[in-house]
Amino acid sequence: MKTEEMNIEDLLIRYYDGQTTAGEMQEIEAWLKMSDDNKQKAKDVYTLLLAADTKSAADTMDMEEELANVKKRMKATGRPIAWWKWMQRAAAILFIPMAATILILLNQPESASSVYVQMLEVQTQPGVITSFRLPDSTLVYLNSASTLRYPSVFTGDTREINLCGEAYFDVTKDPGRKFIVSTPHHSKVEVLGTRFNLEAFDDMDEVVTTLVEGKVEFKYRKAGDEQKMVMKPGQKTIYNRKNEEIRVKNTTGESELSWKDKKVIFDRTPLQEALRMLGKRYNVEFMLKTTKYDKYTFTGTFTDQYVDEILDNFKISSHIRWRIIKTKDNEQKKRLIEIY
Repeated sequence: MKTEEMNIEDLLIRYYDGQTTAGEMQEIEAWLKMSDDNKQKAKDVYTLLLAADTKSAADTMDMEEELANVKKRMKATGRPIAWWKWMQRAAAILFIPMAATILILLNQPESASSVYVQMLEVQTQPGVITSFRLPDSTLVYLNSASTLRYPSVFTGDTREINLCGEAYFDVTKDPGRKFIVSTPHHSKVEVLGTRFNLEAFDDMDEVVTTLVEGKVEFKYRKAGDEQKMVMKPGQKTIYNRKNEEIRVKNTTGESELSWKDKKVIFDRTPLQEALRMLGKRYNVEFMLKTTKYDKYTFTGTFTDQYVDEILDNFKISSHIRWRIIKTKDNEQKKRLIEIY
């Protein structure tokens, strides 16, 4: 059945919101296969929807209201809005840079359930936090310099995604389908419905899982075999992929989750961990040239302060010395700060 042009925009929006019927999904599948132009249009719709759900954009404008207005205009006129006008309108609204880059990685052939699936990838810029919803309505906060890859539609009996970086998940409950997050660290998290934070940057030896609510099954490799551990709320697991050791700590989660609210919260935090948190938040690279501060821990909450102000607090409380390192590389995106 061919999708009529007069309702394709609204149909695509409902498709990405997970509100289409089986028949409507077949209509979308057929429409997408008709041309590359249609695939590009579908990507444009998804880009606008993601922008509406992006945290940094939401702090500046009400994109959801704008989308609602678009939908109302579609229904009121009974005809499609010209694509160039719609995207021009979106460009006018989004006068700040997009907080995330959306890539359509792969157009997969028909699956067993005859659902057209695209692999999508969201990449956050350094120093930027974004939020959006997955096809099953799971809410995701994606931290700075992180990448999340997932299908446009979850099919089969699992909901599988891939994370490189840090993300907080508020998973929509679905007893019939596990929610699985795989990382580059030979580990993965499996849940049904829960809230948790997962940190798994490719350049780190450790993957850290903090459970807020529900139950998490953390799977990891040890001596060539897959091991698993069931976590309880208020626990944090730290798995080292090099020595394959795993540690469990109790935590309130306040410090580990503070990044998604654009805060930095230290709770008796060692210096190296504090610098790592500041590096992610402010897109700064620290060069630690001494071990004489290893005995210090820090407690405090920072919201609107610059990294220089936070380091000055460190200097007052613990006599820590720091300085900005100037570089000749004009393309260096990160500030370099030496702790000596």
